[in-house]
Amino acid sequence: MYLARRMKLKDIEEVHSIEENTFPDPWSQDAFAKELMSNTHSIYMVIEEDGTIIAYAGLWNIVGEGHITNIAVKKERRGAGFGRKITEALIYEGKKQGIISFTLEVRVSNKNAIKLYEKLGFKIAGLRKNFYDKPKEDAYIMWKQDL
Repeated sequence: MYLARRMKLKDIEEVHSIEENTFPDPWSQDAFAKELMSNTHSIYMVIEEDGTIIAYAGLWNIVGEGHITNIAVKKERRGAGFGRKITEALIYEGKKQGIISFTLEVRVSNKNAIKLYEKLGFKIAGLRKNFYDKPKEDAYIMWKQDL
């Protein structure tokens, strides 16, 4: 059984391990700690299963818009629906704080993530040229609006 909940400082080591195994330019443990301790406009969620973090996601609440900063699932648990579950939990928490629209960037080559976001109601709204490094790649800007 799994539990979706707010991220805590004690989760950072496990979250950072997932981050390092997911992204070529990972956030540091300090970056996650600052988000949890200092950014009053952020929401970070984890999915925990049997005491182990298997997914996480975060966003910044910018004047009622949720800018999703990161979503990742532990490598050995990918493809089991946890990307959808953590994204839905994050959106739910955002709506509780009055967020009515959500945005994110995604690599144009990340077809699985794009399909997931489209199933959740996101639509491609633009392109950011050379947004990503390691490797250099464009990003789609995607938006979801819930009025």
